[in-house]
Amino acid sequence: MVEHHGYEFTVVDGDELELRRPGFTEPVRMYLTNLRQWVAQEPEDQWPAIVSDFVGTLITTTEVDIDDSLDLNDFALVRPLLRMRLYADDFQAGMEVVQRSVAPGLVEVLVIDKPTSLLIVSTDTAAEWETGRDELFRVARDNVRADGPLEVEDDDFDGVRLCSLGGETAYVTAHALWAGDYPVTGTHGALIAVPAQGVVHAAPVHGDDVPGAMNLMIRLAWAGHREGPRSISPNVYWWRDGELRLAGAVEERDDALAVSISGEFQSLLERSVRD
Repeated sequence: MVEHHGYEFTVVDGDELELRRPGFTEPVRMYLTNLRQWVAQEPEDQWPAIVSDFVGTLITTTEVDIDDSLDLNDFALVRPLLRMRLYADDFQAGMEVVQRSVAPGLVEVLVIDKPTSLLIVSTDTAAEWETGRDELFRVARDNVRADGPLEVEDDDFDGVRLCSLGGETAYVTAHALWAGDYPVTGTHGALIAVPAQGVVHAAPVHGDDVPGAMNLMIRLAWAGHREGPRSISPNVYWWRDGELRLAGAVEERDDALAVSISGEFQSLLERSVRD
């Protein structure tokens, strides 16, 4: 299909293609994991159309960006465009990128918000700005927050309050870092799930039904991560005192879910059961 757009491709591995076109010096990376998740959610007769749209959008966006290139060396131009969002700590970008850990399994990644796409910031690009990494992330976080708050939807699952944060922005996951700005926290903070780009789930943590809230979040985090698209993490996090901590690491073992509860959150679970 990419040949119809004038591109040749090379298989890098099972989840990545490298596209090249005469006259373009830089190759285009195509990652297939998200595409697989998208088509898995639709009937098989829709797959060709989904693949065609996926490929066409990627190539069109790439070519528009090439025609409307931004001077990345001019930090004054780039500064208002800086944003950040969360990714799995093992995500692949095909280059060294500006990132830092925010919780076990999660990193925040610096991006440039271009008109038609997001450009992940490489360490080589950032080195030209002569600005420290912490300052870059401060600017990026401030820019995301200045874009405005997310919408909050409330649901009740067997007595457990579930809040879903979302909105028309590519930076929904960033807001998991300041869950305290939203009415989603309890006396002990909130359980947080960021299974995929585009949604943050939160459950207030009080002292009455911590096990029930944890069980619900485990199911949501795992299902959302498995289904995607743009999966991030199957883990459940605990927002407390302004930071994210790991509540439980979730993985599949022998066709069943295995959850490793952190020591800190285990103490809260035990207190809630005793009380």
